[in-house]
Amino acid sequence: MDIYLVRHGATLWNKMGIWQGQRDVELDEEGISQAKATAERFKNMKIDGMYTSVLQRAIKTAEIINQYHNLQIKKDPDLSECDIGNWDGKKLEEILLNYKEQLEYWHKDIWAVVDGVEALGDVQRRAVRAIKRIVKEHNLEDKIVVVAHGLAIRTIISWILNIPLNQHTSFRVDNTSVSHVIYEGDYRYILASLNETWHLEYYGLETYLTPEEKEID
Repeated sequence: MDIYLVRHGATLWNKMGIWQGQRDVELDEEGISQAKATAERFKNMKIDGMYTSVLQRAIKTAEIINQYHNLQIKKDPDLSECDIGNWDGKKLEEILLNYKEQLEYWHKDIWAVVDGVEALGDVQRRAVRAIKRIVKEHNLEDKIVVVAHGLAIRTIISWILNIPLNQHTSFRVDNTSVSHVIYEGDYRYILASLNETWHLEYYGLETYLTPEEKEID
């Protein structure tokens, strides 16, 4: 089974360096363009299932990808981003200034109890639970697209690679990147590729904009 883990497109908060957890921030113009390029990547592939978190930036990305497939998009809260409590909506510099000890503790201990902040271990547990549910719903020859979030995806990949969860920042998961996971059955998962972004350049903006869209500033 081919499982394609897709991070949502860019938001204004991504550009501003503002940490967004479960705040429902929507895609900006660039994020929509990124999602369109990702849709082109999957256009000629037979997709058998599409899943997304319940947050709008992921849902919109999935809807754009789905324009060529007309699948029922299944929304799963277990795929949503980490609930980062009072850190949500703040720039990292501000968090480091006011919550440095809490942030370091949260990164170091995956079961850290920080007021209002979801532990990394809990994020991984629910995200992996979602992947296992998806696998049970499909056949081994199926191809599945899962649209989620940077941290949620990194916890899934850390689980597949069996690396310590607090090392999840040792690899990148960029906006609308695709990480390809192969499920071989018998609980065996293989990471075939990580953080692919070639489609963003290959399917450039001029490739898929209509003449009317090209007129829009």
